[in-house]
Amino acid sequence: MDLQGILFIVLIILLFILSVIFIPYWMIMRAVPKVIKAFRRKNALSAQNALNMNELELKHKSIFKRMFTRRDYRENALQFLIRSDVVDITDEGKFFLNEEKLALSKWRNL
Repeated sequence: MDLQGILFIVLIILLFILSVIFIPYWMIMRAVPKVIKAFRRKNALSAQNALNMNELELKHKSIFKRMFTRRDYRENALQFLIRSDVVDITDEGKFFLNEEKLALSKWRNL
């Protein structure tokens, strides 16, 4: 195999890594402010005002709607915020934004 073939294979591998790891991560980080704004817009800032995913309008779309639109990463961003302890879950399975923990995170300026 010549040098040009090896460089082509390396380029294909790098593009694969970029498309599988970095692009989804970047899209999730881009969706995080949208999710935080959805919590604030719906006033889900305490356990008393907690809402489910349908009420927050974060539920995934039907398969027919997904065929004609870009992928929605807001649900993945919500899961990321839950793992980051910025969003808390009540006993009923509803979600609310914890402003104190948000103030300690890197999204405090949103």
